[in-house]
Amino acid sequence: MKSRVAILFLLALPAVSFGQAKPAYPPLPAAVSSLGAVVCDGHLYVYGGHAGKTHSYDTKGVLGTFHRLKLDGGTKWEELSGGTILQGMNLATHGGKIYRVGGMQPRNEPGTPADNHSVADAAVYDPKTGKWSKLPSLPQGRSSHDVVVVKDTLVVVGGWTQKGAGEKSEWLDTALALDLTATKPEWKAIKQPFQRRALTATAIGTKVYVLGGLDVTANALNRVEIFDLANGQWSTGPDFPGGRVGFSPAANTVNGRIILNTSEGSTFRLTEDGKDWEKVGTSATKRMVARLLPHGAHALLVGGASRNGNIGDIEILTIAERGEKIATAAK
Repeated sequence: MKSRVAILFLLALPAVSFGQAKPAYPPLPAAVSSLGAVVCDGHLYVYGGHAGKTHSYDTKGVLGTFHRLKLDGGTKWEELSGGTILQGMNLATHGGKIYRVGGMQPRNEPGTPADNHSVADAAVYDPKTGKWSKLPSLPQGRSSHDVVVVKDTLVVVGGWTQKGAGEKSEWLDTALALDLTATKPEWKAIKQPFQRRALTATAIGTKVYVLGGLDVTANALNRVEIFDLANGQWSTGPDFPGGRVGFSPAANTVNGRIILNTSEGSTFRLTEDGKDWEKVGTSATKRMVARLLPHGAHALLVGGASRNGNIGDIEILTIAERGEKIATAAK
């Protein structure tokens, strides 16, 4: 009798889904790849990005919108003052402000041949005033690069200059540095021992780690280059694991360690001695041209592109405390 009553009680309950748990955060305002993203003062900020079809660029498919989401209990994106439509750039933060440097801007209408231009604009956003202010322009337009902050210096690495329809793009062989404490800041050129774009970068202490990218022959490289701002010297680290995963991986510094996610979905961590990589997780969605951002002991994967198009979700990456060692040889 008790079993029959229990069965009738269960049948009377509303249907419950035991599928995938509800996402921790709402999706991006638009599914985008090649966007700028950064965490600052408890908020996730996202700017621009490519919202069109893969390899299709026009004034409607690239965005100039700017939003933020509160990471602690945020349920809705807040629209902020945006600006120029841009992709192929990133954001950095310093002193509670958001920095945006360069990027690619299509100037052609939908359905017409691509006319892509790398811009030299740089700007800083102050959340307290809600306004953008201009920074010194780059020496020339730059896109498909990355930007990080080392101490009080904004550092730009990699990229190329796209000059519009019918013009050959120029691959850049200099990094750039801007002292944010200077009364009249000026960009300083730093000789770069490589020419690559579609790379990612992060920093620990005085060192900038440049990971992956495409070279001038369109080869995707799993290379790691390290620039020490303290002595102005370049060195190399161990290649990261995987097949052809060098095109636009995502990386950042999480709990003082470099974390990298590739298009194969694998998440790696550079060992403390800087000589090897260890596998510390796998993302639920394989993506490239995404952004990886610190989130406590874990990380956030934001946007990106997959074989099915642009991605709008934010995935929390669980990072294993102990990784699976994957030996690689430093070059």
